[in-house]
Amino acid sequence: MRVALSLLAVLGVGVSSATPAHSRNWQAIDALRQRLEAKGARVVQRDCNSLPRVQGLYHRPSDQIVICRVHQNPAAVWDTLAHEAAHRMQACYGRSLTRPALHRQMARTLARRYPQELASLQLYPASRRLSELEARYTAKLDPDQVLSLFQRYCG
Repeated sequence: MRVALSLLAVLGVGVSSATPAHSRNWQAIDALRQRLEAKGARVVQRDCNSLPRVQGLYHRPSDQIVICRVHQNPAAVWDTLAHEAAHRMQACYGRSLTRPALHRQMARTLARRYPQELASLQLYPASRRLSELEARYTAKLDPDQVLSLFQRYCG
């Protein structure tokens, strides 16, 4: 937890105690969706039957976030939307959101708290692993922290 909090401080996000999963509710989802759409991204929900195991995606050329209809609860929708919003932040910023010195700390935090998230990075080509690491890490943050990061990187 200390590592996660120090990373948040470095990212410039207000640090608070961990927020329970119930804060990742429809209100938080709507707040992030509205921010994304206010900055030009289109957020849509679709059946993604042709893309097995895909929960969502960010299509940069069309500036569109797709949330697949596979989620069982608002916390899962939040996780996917925040993950895809991180990819939108990377597009706004034009590069990685974090300094290279922080990448190992982010990976260790995910390994400790969400090992399946870190393990799934191996499914991606090496060239995409950093952007996926940042997105997976961001998706686990408190909604207020994600909104703050969005404001920082996308204005």
